[in-house]
Amino acid sequence: MLNVKNGIVLTGCLAAMLGTFACNKTTQEASKTTTENGTSTAPSGSEAKRADTALVRFVNATLDPKDIFFGDTKPVSNLAAGSVTPYMQLPTERHEFKLFDAGRSTGDPLSTDSEGPSAGSHYTVVAMMKEDGKPALNVISDDLDRPTPGKAKIRVIHTAPGVGDVDVYPINGKDALISGVGFAKAASYKEVDPGITELDVRRHGSKRDELKVKDVHLDPDKLYTVILMGGKGQPLTANVIEDQLVNSVG
Repeated sequence: MLNVKNGIVLTGCLAAMLGTFACNKTTQEASKTTTENGTSTAPSGSEAKRADTALVRFVNATLDPKDIFFGDTKPVSNLAAGSVTPYMQLPTERHEFKLFDAGRSTGDPLSTDSEGPSAGSHYTVVAMMKEDGKPALNVISDDLDRPTPGKAKIRVIHTAPGVGDVDVYPINGKDALISGVGFAKAASYKEVDPGITELDVRRHGSKRDELKVKDVHLDPDKLYTVILMGGKGQPLTANVIEDQLVNSVG
């Protein structure tokens, strides 16, 4: 279980701003991803590298369905608000990610982000709203490095405008599990003890819970991404993504 009384020793890279590629190793194993929409599998990073492709998934943290292009191709159609796609293989050529409202993929996009994904690397592309209310596309590097045996890993991606920096506490915890995650930033993975817990999201330095994410199952040898959504007059919500490295996709 999470060490509630004395806190947890956390490891990992420094927090990375959205829109940057950082700390991304090429996996030698396939991955299995579970969200509220079900479970999907993806090839290993080494297999994707041999095919000169990157592994990319998309998250819609806006309030409306979205289409997303990569160059002239459209890997994402009508992605519902709050939804996450499986990892998909995209070419490593430099193209623009382009964001549109679903079904309105003509004219100027709502937002663009020019990227050249690295072969064999994993990325999460987030459609979100900026503080000024305008849409944005941001690319996050996913470091799917296997946890120490018997441990789990967890990180937070903060896409809720108007909330400010946030801390995340385990239930009844005196010490923050993850502290000071700013808007439009992603905390890198932290290693923790496994267990079933509640994650309490608070404004940085506050003792008041803004959101309780209940019944979070942190299983050993798995990695978890908590995406904080809402803000700007909308209630805070969280989408939890579970990743696991596996020997095969079968």
